[in-house]
Amino acid sequence: MKPSTSARKRKARLSPYEAYVWLAPCLILVGIFVFIPVIETFVLSFSEVSRAGLVKGFGGLKNFKFVVSQPVFGRVIWNTVVWTVVIVGVSMVLSIIMALVLNEKFRGRKLARTVLLLPWATSQLITASAWKYIFDYQYGALNALLLKLGLIETNINFLGSAQSAFICVLLVGVTVTIPFMTFTLLSGLQSISADFYEAATIDGANFWDKLFRITLPLLKPAINVTIVLNTIYVFNNFTIVFTITNGAPANQTSTMMVYLYYLAFKKGDYGASAAISVIGFLILLAFALIYMKYQMKEETA
Repeated sequence: MKPSTSARKRKARLSPYEAYVWLAPCLILVGIFVFIPVIETFVLSFSEVSRAGLVKGFGGLKNFKFVVSQPVFGRVIWNTVVWTVVIVGVSMVLSIIMALVLNEKFRGRKLARTVLLLPWATSQLITASAWKYIFDYQYGALNALLLKLGLIETNINFLGSAQSAFICVLLVGVTVTIPFMTFTLLSGLQSISADFYEAATIDGANFWDKLFRITLPLLKPAINVTIVLNTIYVFNNFTIVFTITNGAPANQTSTMMVYLYYLAFKKGDYGASAAISVIGFLILLAFALIYMKYQMKEETA
């Protein structure tokens, strides 16, 4: 005789001790690879560290004062803010448009989705390296194309100044970010029932009515998740700026992650590098808390 459903549920239910046993490996891995490095970074940021990486003792706020007093620090913070806001903002607008297009039925839709996925599936190092050669002053494909089209008479040094170089890395950052955001929003669009649109059509709603009264409100959870994840991801991105400009000229195109690398591995100042990490962590923590509070306020309103 088979046990009843309620008996099977009682048998499948884990005791608190068994639950802790099952969770223990995950908690150990999280502790080793997440919490311990974070604690070590905080310890280094408040310590005097030799060029060999040896902790000499407690240094108080010395590393933070040194970092903040650097002439380039303000530029690095500004670059990081612009880098994050522009890429997340522009990518979000373009991704919503692309997700709406890819959600429609048309011939070649599967191929279009596959092509869009390729930049995201490719290693960022390879993508950034390819773009660096595209922007190259002498042999770059972009200069060759513009010359052939007759839009320019001489080659343009796209990476020659801080302003133009930073615009170039922003462009690459947007192209790399769009695929992930598009597919995240596309999954959100496909979860919206077609009944809403059918009812709206019967009521005489046009495309814009459906977009602003049905699609975007119901897509809001996916948009919120995408904004939070991509803000953290873009803020911490290192590969694109480092590969294309390496922070040149004179750290004028550096973001916090590139400047962190510069302090640690070129200047040998691990304490100051750890201080930059802590500052970045606190900025992201503040963003997450403020954004979550704002969303909770909107939900309760």
